[in-house]
Amino acid sequence: MSSDQALIIQFQQSSNREAVFTELMRKHQQKVYYQIKRMVLEHADADDIAQMVWIKVWNKLDGFKMESEFTTWLFRVAYNETLNYIQKQKKQGSRLSNDDLFTYENATGSSDEPKSTEIQIALDRSIKQLPEKQRIVFMLRYFEGYDYEKIAGIMGTTVGGAKANFHQAVKKIEKFVTAL
Repeated sequence: MSSDQALIIQFQQSSNREAVFTELMRKHQQKVYYQIKRMVLEHADADDIAQMVWIKVWNKLDGFKMESEFTTWLFRVAYNETLNYIQKQKKQGSRLSNDDLFTYENATGSSDEPKSTEIQIALDRSIKQLPEKQRIVFMLRYFEGYDYEKIAGIMGTTVGGAKANFHQAVKKIEKFVTAL
């Protein structure tokens, strides 16, 4: 039994849910934040979405049946909440451009790191031009190193669909980078 499973069982059976949930959150909050941050530009937006994710997880964790890995379910919740947020922003007229959805510097962490090399800049530009599903699959595979099964679970698609989206993304990126 994984430690996530043990924590979830403890949460579902415990009267001291806050402490157990805090431990589960502490364990995963940074990865959840960075997954969200890769999809939206603003730190404040990523924080707001992450809060919504953790509230939803708190409310739904009692019903989690452990049919999939907890992290797959968690990242699926984060993915859906982020897409909902982006759709709401578009409806409210706050247009998020592809430039707002991802920058390499945001994906790699702090601004204390050296500026991107030309290759990283080319990669960033090519990723921005990908369709949304291809961009997200590429980021989950390339930056997070997730296998196709986990990506399929997060994206709500098949393993074949995840592979196809990744393959198409790589082809488009190669085409863009070689055109430079």
